[in-house]
Amino acid sequence: MQRYIYRSYYMANSSNSAQSRSMLGQILGGVRKKLMPKRTDGDRLSFWMVKYLKHLPQGPLQHINWKGGKIWFTKSWELMHSFDEIITQEIYRFKSSTDAPLILDCGANIGLSALYFQRLYPKARIMAFEPDTHNFGLLTKNVQDNQLTGTEPIREAVWTHTGSITFTSTGGQGSHIQEGGTNTVSVPCRRLADLLQQPVDFLKIDIEGAEYPVILDCAPYLHNVRCLFLEYHGQIGKSHELTHMLDILQQSGFEYYIKEAADNVAHPFVPGECGSEYEQQLNIFARRIS
Repeated sequence: MQRYIYRSYYMANSSNSAQSRSMLGQILGGVRKKLMPKRTDGDRLSFWMVKYLKHLPQGPLQHINWKGGKIWFTKSWELMHSFDEIITQEIYRFKSSTDAPLILDCGANIGLSALYFQRLYPKARIMAFEPDTHNFGLLTKNVQDNQLTGTEPIREAVWTHTGSITFTSTGGQGSHIQEGGTNTVSVPCRRLADLLQQPVDFLKIDIEGAEYPVILDCAPYLHNVRCLFLEYHGQIGKSHELTHMLDILQQSGFEYYIKEAADNVAHPFVPGECGSEYEQQLNIFARRIS
């Protein structure tokens, strides 16, 4: 009896020790994950470069040297965010069946995505759409200074018709289509669906809230797209739009992965607590499987 009690105590003690070690390992793993940078194959801005960029004034035209060229910008905080996502994390990385893929970059901003795509596939043909006049100037400068010969900067918005559209211009990442709004300008636009009546290797759509009507209009032609990146900007009360878009992707032969782009609502059960124009910002990665 005494031997049995001792054995039971030993087994229980061993089990508790194993659980403690397992829990300690999870805690240390979580701390390590928080403190250590993510492992990526992409280039990273150095500690000193980040420190330098953080202290720059926002607005003046400036540049950093990179890969034998220059990256021009006026807002260093937006540059750091975009560089981390696009160059370091490589969120647009894809495998092409050809060394000269056709890439439609809708919402090209200052051109970091075009720069990434062109270095990923030097022979790629890239149509880079950017309607904001300020951003387009930086896009053109970055294309020229980095000798992106396969990239065509196009000062147009992508939309559901070809012609013109009213547009809110911020000179940054927040510029967006706004029909009937105040403080807007008229910009040329092109119907994206017309460009999808041919095979497209990669379609990137980051158009600040205009994605729902554009995807609806493009639905009959999405079968021509192999890879699609869509940044969704929406409101919680319009979640049916997100559901509808995901249904369209599935019906068009895509599988998809969804990742949070920004955490804008601290308390989702409390209405009206969003500190941003959009309550939901999601990155949707869609890949053709049929």
